[in-house]
Amino acid sequence: MERLVNQDASERNAVEGKFGEGKRKYGLDLIRARLQETSETVIALQFLIMNLGRKLRVLFFKFLQNTILSFDN
Repeated sequence: MERLVNQDASERNAVEGKFGEGKRKYGLDLIRARLQETSETVIALQFLIMNLGRKLRVLFFKFLQNTILSFDN
C-alpha cells in the first residue's frame, strides 16, 4: 500500500511540474477564455506546443551530433 501511495505521489509531482513549467515558460497562467471548452482547447494546444518544442530540441541536438561526428571522420 505504501508503495502505491509513493508511486501516485511521484506521478502527481511530475504532472504538477509540467503545469508549473507551462505557467512559467508558456503563459498558461495568462489564459482568460470565457468558456470552459475554449479554456480546455487553449490548454491542450499549449501542451501540444510544449511537446513539439521538446521533440524539436531533441531532433536538433541529434542533427548537431551527427553533423559534428561526420566532420570527425
